[in-house]
Amino acid sequence: MFKWKIQCITFCFIVVMLFLNSCSKEDTGSSTITFEPRIASIAQNVCEDSIQKYVQTLEDMGTRFALADNRRDVAMSILEKFESIGYTNVKLDSFLLYDYTAEPIWQYNVVATLTGVVYPDSISIIGGHHDCIISYGTGNSFDFAPGANDNASGVATTLEVARVLKKVDFRPKTTIKFVTFAAEELGLYGSYDYAGKSLQANSKIKMMLNNDMVAYWSNPDTSNWCVNILDYSNSTSLRKKAQEVCKLYTSLKTNNDNTYQEYSDSFPFSLKGYKSIFFISNADDTNYHTTNDLTTECNFKFCREVAKVNCVLLVHNNFAD
Repeated sequence: MFKWKIQCITFCFIVVMLFLNSCSKEDTGSSTITFEPRIASIAQNVCEDSIQKYVQTLEDMGTRFALADNRRDVAMSILEKFESIGYTNVKLDSFLLYDYTAEPIWQYNVVATLTGVVYPDSISIIGGHHDCIISYGTGNSFDFAPGANDNASGVATTLEVARVLKKVDFRPKTTIKFVTFAAEELGLYGSYDYAGKSLQANSKIKMMLNNDMVAYWSNPDTSNWCVNILDYSNSTSLRKKAQEVCKLYTSLKTNNDNTYQEYSDSFPFSLKGYKSIFFISNADDTNYHTTNDLTTECNFKFCREVAKVNCVLLVHNNFAD
């Protein structure tokens, strides 16, 4: 009997220790990060003027509404921009949208790849949606949907991080994919398609960084700038790591309000079991889904700080040498 009691106590002790250990890994494990000068020197290459030019180019397309006739032209413009900054492995990832027209309509994600030189099958994704929309009663999405903050800013952030990593000739251990998604405004269709294909292919996606509405802050005083970082049940540690990056490498404060975690392209990845987080300005954009969502209303210094966070997360522990 005594021996049996000892065995029971030992078993319970082991179970408790395993539970506490798993909790500690989720809460504090991979969120630990320290300041590294060589990473800071890479992130300092992020340029607000470059981000602004990307946003202006997308705004100048007139509309990027997912059902508009220029939807492939929008995707090709982004593809060519990736190519112009040095990426040779860029493609349109096409899929059919069935729900909004009598006949299925082709949509186009854009994917640029920086292949890892040690573990190429391990993948990090940075991205945001390139389509935009005007709310009913405020304009015609087929005629004019500028979508500067929502979400040319997320596309521009993705392009700028891609440009910086090419500029410094970064050689990652693991593969980085830069993805801009189609038809987000109609129901996250581009990211659902991409995440679904990734799961089918058994892709080893270690993290997905989603940027949506990351260029709005009306006050130029940097002391109050705050980015909201939304996470999911499996990505708490990644969110905490991003918050540490903000403290160490940027002027941004952070918030974690997950109210709208299901309303952007990180959500389908989380549903497929991939760790994803979602960056968005903590300030409410009064121009949201209107014809006033213009480049002139954006704060590109703020957007630069968000881009730096993305850059650091992709570079950290990812040097091949």
